[in-house]
Amino acid sequence: MKSFAKMLFLSSVLCVALHVQGIFSQDRTSSHNPQTSHIVLLGSTRPDGTREFRCGGSYIGQNIVLAGAHCVTGKNQPTLDTVQFGSGTDNVMHFRIVNHTLHYRYKPQFEYHNMAVYYLDARPDLISAGRFKPACILKPHMKQGIVQMVGDSSNGRGLALQSTSLDVVASEKCHEYYNPIPKLRFGVLLCCFCAMNSDTTECSNMHSSPLQLVINRNGKSVPFLIGHKSIGKACGVKSPAVFTRYGSYYEWLETITDLPLEATACFSRY
Repeated sequence: MKSFAKMLFLSSVLCVALHVQGIFSQDRTSSHNPQTSHIVLLGSTRPDGTREFRCGGSYIGQNIVLAGAHCVTGKNQPTLDTVQFGSGTDNVMHFRIVNHTLHYRYKPQFEYHNMAVYYLDARPDLISAGRFKPACILKPHMKQGIVQMVGDSSNGRGLALQSTSLDVVASEKCHEYYNPIPKLRFGVLLCCFCAMNSDTTECSNMHSSPLQLVINRNGKSVPFLIGHKSIGKACGVKSPAVFTRYGSYYEWLETITDLPLEATACFSRY
């Protein structure tokens, strides 16, 4: 764990340097970008066969996608039945959602435990000949640094992905903005954390857009998921957005998915 913590610190420093130089700017994802090949969009199929997407998510292995519970429990929404891989590339693939599991403590009226695991009708990593690689889960709590939010930038049409760098906001500062509000009546607890970028409006506002840190080691660049967007706008405003923090649900994810989430095992997949 100490070596991984050191790796996390060094990666955070690297991300800060890249952010200052403007390298982590907004752009369309390439068709062979391992840093974003796990990013998916979740949505519904219209009667005419077209699709409309309302949530972001991440592929974490086998036939499993991780996203917000609100994606499937929102009021007056059509049935969530489809997941798109490869948005913004020439390698778009669609899979059908056949089942889902909500976090056992989740209640739709609150943002706490806003976690769900979605099961697809096939394994994207096998069907896509390895184009879509599962992301890793970051277990340690990242208290500062630069992170990357990736989400749809085409108003739910699934035509493009946009990556934006955000600053992690300290927990005590985060409490000043969200302590309490109706959906977070106990404030921002261990379930959540805040991040923002007030210097740009160029980022996705889609619910459940994934937040990640790309860690570089031994010539590999591996995306580690930190969470997904739950409340607020992350860009262009003076208050941060609230993100569900995956590290708080690490053990639950290991149990419910039966996937090897440990960092070393995840690195070996890249």
